[in-house]
Amino acid sequence: MEAIFKRELQSYFKSPVAYCVVAFFGVLTGLYFWNINLYNQSIEFTMTLGSLTTFLIFFIPVITMKLFSEDKKNGTEVLLRTAPVPTWKVVAGKYLASVVVFAVMCLETVICPIIMMFHVNDGGVFPLAMTVGGYVAFFMLGLAYLAVGTFASSVTDSQPVAAVLGVIILIAITFIETIGQTIKGTLGRILIWLSLSSRYGDFTAGAFNVSSLLYYLTFTALVLFLTTVNIERKRWN
Repeated sequence: MEAIFKRELQSYFKSPVAYCVVAFFGVLTGLYFWNINLYNQSIEFTMTLGSLTTFLIFFIPVITMKLFSEDKKNGTEVLLRTAPVPTWKVVAGKYLASVVVFAVMCLETVICPIIMMFHVNDGGVFPLAMTVGGYVAFFMLGLAYLAVGTFASSVTDSQPVAAVLGVIILIAITFIETIGQTIKGTLGRILIWLSLSSRYGDFTAGAFNVSSLLYYLTFTALVLFLTTVNIERKRWN
């Protein structure tokens, strides 16, 4: 798994994709930070992070689109399927490489709340707990989205198709909460409970909700398991 992780991580930073994604995300963060926190004088950076979650729907599939589709296109997928390495380690190694790229995206935004901490108005108190909670929610949501993108990459040999499929799935997941609120009733409550976005607010309010954290981790693990099953099925075929 370590060799696959290193190989995938190196491939990210040997191509312009990772640099472009990180740079463009940094520009978007700066624009929203200026508009929400500086221009409108809001001390809540969680509002900026919340706005950026919409863009994760498009950024994440770009990060993950190459994970398996590139191997399929180049013919190296056969080597992975026949290698004496458990399939789950292959999936985990590739997934963790994408997590590192996403972690870099998150780290570059930390400069914004740091600036706010040192320039808070006299008598004001920076909402540290709320900000930390916002980052936890943002990162956990990103992990779940990365798992979905990894799955999308495992079903096609075309990177653009994998990216588009990932976006479509993530949009569908995002609208689960809205659908649940619309139809109401028992089914509506179930859909809201299943929604990833409905649990996001638990952390941004400054409350560390263990059940929501476990749900994010469970969702991520389940999607990665489905990815492993999909790859394993092809190995036996």
